[in-house]
Amino acid sequence: MDTVYKTQQYTIGGIRFTVNLLCPLFDFDPMGGSNNFSLVRPTSLNEWTINIRLKENINHREINHIFTGADKFDTEIPYKWSVIRNGEDEGIFVEFENHHYIKEALANINIQRKEIGINICAQHLQAFSFDPFFHPLGILLLQYIIHHYGGFVIHASTVEFNNKGYLFSAVSGTGKSTMAELWRQQGATIINDDRLIILPDKEGFVAYNTPMPYYQDNYKSVRLHKAFLINQSPHNYIKKLPAIKGTMGLLGNCMQFQYDEQQVQSRLDALHAIAESCGVYECGFKPDNEIVHLITKELG
Repeated sequence: MDTVYKTQQYTIGGIRFTVNLLCPLFDFDPMGGSNNFSLVRPTSLNEWTINIRLKENINHREINHIFTGADKFDTEIPYKWSVIRNGEDEGIFVEFENHHYIKEALANINIQRKEIGINICAQHLQAFSFDPFFHPLGILLLQYIIHHYGGFVIHASTVEFNNKGYLFSAVSGTGKSTMAELWRQQGATIINDDRLIILPDKEGFVAYNTPMPYYQDNYKSVRLHKAFLINQSPHNYIKKLPAIKGTMGLLGNCMQFQYDEQQVQSRLDALHAIAESCGVYECGFKPDNEIVHLITKELG
């Protein structure tokens, strides 16, 4: 049995994770993006265990790459990653170009036991503090797990205003952060302005923020009220989209493992349920604060 040198618990997307460090050289980074998520009480019976080990090397011959997300290093993405199958388990493999400590990381996911085993191959044998949900492995694992609860991860900003959640999705650089800031100026709370976990419950869908790689944030969530596909426009307007068009518009901004037909269908089902229950709207904005007044006046 492995010795547990340090352990810490996190609540992310309503799911409780117990993280065990199985190497005396490892420690939790108190400045890591997920640090404040360790302060949250559990809100769900869904509990996972993550065991992180140090490995001298990773046997690539045992890894079957079934979906490649990034297969080369470049300036914007200094890592490679893929979904793998290792025996009966699937998981995530990440290789870094110039990480100061980690060379490779292999995460094996056992859905039935709700366990994740992460093997880290280090650049150098030395003491190291790190965020257990380090980028990009952390968000890729969360995306994989969230799917099994009928949810998804989407590039979007979401705000809470009068206890209602407003989601604004678009491609990068279109104005997600700008829209969130306009709402903040009117008294809203920004749940996150980049990416969200969306999960269903008995009453609809809930948006949760995720740990971010370059800054700390507090755990936040809000029930989804309305969803928008935003674009820059010379005038402010909102227009409700047919359910299928709204569904496909949101799908294009989701993080996706496209190798699994069942997973894609599950995501489509969730997005269509949002389009039917909350509505998806095309939203053009200047930007100015009038877009906030227009949305709250027309849609509540």
